[in-house]
Amino acid sequence: MTLPIRVRLTLWYVAIMALTLGVFAGGVYEFLERQARGAVEEMLHQRASAFAHEYASEITEEPSEQAAREAAKNFDGEVFVYAGGPRLVAKSGRSPDPSGLPAVRQSIAEALGGRTVMLRVGRSMRAIATPIGGHLAVVALQATAAERESLKRARVAFWLAIPAALLIAAVGGFLLVRRSLAPVAAIAETASRIQAEDLSTRIAIADPGDELGRLGAVLNDLFDRLERSFAQQRQLIADTSHELRTPVTVIRSEAEVALSRERTPEEYRAALEIVRSESAHLTHLIEGVLTLARADARQIRIADEPFSLTAVVLESVRTAGTLARARSVELEPRADGLMPMRGDPELIRRMLLNLLDNAIKFSDAGGRVHVTAEANGSNYIVRVADSGRGIPETDQPKIFDRFYRADPARVRDGQGLGLAIVRWIAEAHHGTVRLASSGPGGSVLEVTLPGARSE
Repeated sequence: MTLPIRVRLTLWYVAIMALTLGVFAGGVYEFLERQARGAVEEMLHQRASAFAHEYASEITEEPSEQAAREAAKNFDGEVFVYAGGPRLVAKSGRSPDPSGLPAVRQSIAEALGGRTVMLRVGRSMRAIATPIGGHLAVVALQATAAERESLKRARVAFWLAIPAALLIAAVGGFLLVRRSLAPVAAIAETASRIQAEDLSTRIAIADPGDELGRLGAVLNDLFDRLERSFAQQRQLIADTSHELRTPVTVIRSEAEVALSRERTPEEYRAALEIVRSESAHLTHLIEGVLTLARADARQIRIADEPFSLTAVVLESVRTAGTLARARSVELEPRADGLMPMRGDPELIRRMLLNLLDNAIKFSDAGGRVHVTAEANGSNYIVRVADSGRGIPETDQPKIFDRFYRADPARVRDGQGLGLAIVRWIAEAHHGTVRLASSGPGGSVLEVTLPGARSE
């Protein structure tokens, strides 16, 4: 079973604290032990040096065992004087002769050979063996009970203090973690209340500057985007339903009228022509809606291949020529050079056809549509200018909205999705589209696209 994150953080905190205290306690204990051992060894050196000085003061003519015995009589401290063998010559204090221990005998032999040796005698004594007078060795003893007791008290203090500190750290850490994670719990609770039907709830941010505040801001921004996306989808569905109602109603009405009684072939042909026209309108509408829906869902694969923008512009003008001739509108294309770029030529062609279709439909008979493509630095600018009546100033900001028509009288001329698709294709190619100008002499739509990237 996975532990809650606050418990895991507390355990990690306690574990790190335990490791830190353990290392600290070990270091302190090692320091205290070294200090205690150093103090005992310093005392032994001083005692051996004091006895050597006392021994030197008892020598009258030459070093002798008698001088060692005289020096030991009044010496304050545990010392033993040995000659070769080893043989005990003199002693001071009540401790028994330690020369029976192998380590002590070895140390006496080394001291008689001229070396000073520090050694441990049992668990409670330390000793020093050092030469004096050239043919004698003195062994000084010092009990380590006081030092051992001090170290024991230090160990007991550590064993009591460390668990107590860890317990306090665990309780304090748990409370601190719970307090620190309280905003996370609030974020989770708020997020759980947000439903697809109502995305207006937002996370309250106490401190925008800390990590949790930035997390809350990111989530609020995400909810904003989701709310806009859901609103856009709902609006798309509502607009689509509204737009579908008219052609479906027309088709049904024509069918019911045609079937209400016997008709002449000409009447049937007229009814079928209306059904065909509305079906084509319905097909274009559905294709446009599906295109935008798939674009919103990022389900349209956009090619990235080299092509000539000029070639696509000229091909689009030739394709739109039939519609232009049917409306007695003249198309005038102009392009600078090959204008190489990278992207999806089919989508660019569709974008241009939508612009041309829009310009032709809103131009009067005998009018002209100018299409120009030119380089501007590292970008290309495509302009489509019609000779229509222009777009009212109040309607200009809305022309790229879905299902929006600036001229309600021409509702059957389009689905109100052409310019929305144009904007999506331009933005998908890292470009922009805008209404450059509009007035009584016509409107100019301008698309800016990036040129070919340098390899």
